[in-house]
Amino acid sequence: MDSYLGLRVFEGYALGKIAVYQTVKVEKSVGLGAEAEFERFEKARKDCVAALDRSYMDTLAKLGEEEAQLFATHKLMAEDLDFEDAVRGELLNNVSAEYAVDKAGAMLAEMFSSMDDKYMKERAKDVREVATRIIAFLRHEENGFSLEEPSIILCEDLPSSELMKLEKKMILGIVFTKGASNSHVSILTRMLEIPSMCGVDNLEVTPELNGVYAVLDGMKSELILKPTYKTINDYSNRKKEFEAKKAELQTLKGKPTVTADGHQLHIYNNIASSYEVENAIRNDAEGIGLFRSEFIYLEANDYPSEEDQFTHYKRVVEAMNGKEVIIRTIDIGADKKIGYFDLPDEENPALGFRSIRICKARPEILAVQLQALYRASAYGNLAVMVPMIISESEIDFVHEMAAMARENLTVRGIPFNKDMKIGIMVETPAAAVLSDIFAKKVDFFSVGSNDLTQYTLAIDRVNPNLGSSFNPYHRALCRLIKLATENAHKAGIPIGICGELARDPKMLPFFLAIGVDELSVSPAYTLTLRDIISKIDTREVDVDSYIN
Repeated sequence: MDSYLGLRVFEGYALGKIAVYQTVKVEKSVGLGAEAEFERFEKARKDCVAALDRSYMDTLAKLGEEEAQLFATHKLMAEDLDFEDAVRGELLNNVSAEYAVDKAGAMLAEMFSSMDDKYMKERAKDVREVATRIIAFLRHEENGFSLEEPSIILCEDLPSSELMKLEKKMILGIVFTKGASNSHVSILTRMLEIPSMCGVDNLEVTPELNGVYAVLDGMKSELILKPTYKTINDYSNRKKEFEAKKAELQTLKGKPTVTADGHQLHIYNNIASSYEVENAIRNDAEGIGLFRSEFIYLEANDYPSEEDQFTHYKRVVEAMNGKEVIIRTIDIGADKKIGYFDLPDEENPALGFRSIRICKARPEILAVQLQALYRASAYGNLAVMVPMIISESEIDFVHEMAAMARENLTVRGIPFNKDMKIGIMVETPAAAVLSDIFAKKVDFFSVGSNDLTQYTLAIDRVNPNLGSSFNPYHRALCRLIKLATENAHKAGIPIGICGELARDPKMLPFFLAIGVDELSVSPAYTLTLRDIISKIDTREVDVDSYIN
């Protein structure tokens, strides 16, 4: 029996066989010529970018925007012209695209590693991961690492993309012999609540360890290889006790979300596809606060039909069995582009042709979506919200399109809820400042805190050079949210928070104290958030400290 100590990533216990993850080294080989190899690279990169989009949406649904953002960053790196130029330069040496990508990735990673800024140093790992993923597509090994049975993964490090492709039920635990507890993959591991540890420097990762039985003690950050029967029995009991404590949280299911001083609100969930609704139900969501409908478009090869969209929307509405489901109309553009939309290249895409702006220029897209949404409204409690609103005219346009959709379905004899609620996202300073006017024209507000922060501070939230300046606690942001909340309540409409700040321990007391009606978070946080809220007394919250 051998024992190895490390650093905790996430608590818990795991017992089972080891599955070793190792990256395959790229050997230098002769290519088919610079142009032919560059074509191979371009195709692999395109496939990689599409896979990164899927990873983004999948992580978004499971864990939220903050955790998914890495894949948006990886996409930017894959499409970066400096990276492309570096690959071209290597291909002039008559090498394979695989070798050129590996060398280019290593060169850029070295450049990042040599920088003084800590944030930029951390980007070195991201560049290597992007290069590795493109190489996998070049080798037609895009399916990557897989588990044949529930296992404890042993690795030096694990790409975030590999982790998110695996079924959680197959991962008993993870041991990173290198890595760090604050790395992105470690953060994802914690979010997925997988027992894990890192920094086991004296353990060499070799294929010979595949299939070896092990115990992972996430409390003491200890890995035990080839444990004795007594050790296995002892840890089996510890695991049962640990799981029993976790089960206590389940007693909050079915109970209302109420603060210590009696203020009741609702915890909704964010999902990115109709298939994620089961996760929301399992975690006792009181509704769906954000269904990102662009997932349907990202998964399609052409504009999805009314019938295709209706099928997805109806599935979620029926599954929620009368609980409110808020579906956001298409939010394409900025960092989420789709080939068949043929969107123009823009220097500032976050400030460009996106969301409602695309719908105004191409009203047939919104017309089809609204018809599908109204059809689904006949099957449950469905509401629609529109992103990126900055003017009354845009709200009027949406209402005109909604009226046309209702008329279309009436003529066709298709049932729908004519009173389906239509709200807007408050994610621009314009929407917050004009919230007194907008509140009279819509049924509800939902604050998109990530974009509202971005636009309020004039900071691109995916720009790696500005990460330390992106301050979600900025007084200006707090003032805008408070203003929108006050104006919503004056008009008699509810307001929710559907960005990452909805579960932030620092901002949560502020939201509760100003009277936010609903918080929408990733499913995994529902019960934990309900428990935290039950201990907060809003009378003790100093609102002025957030805004002055």
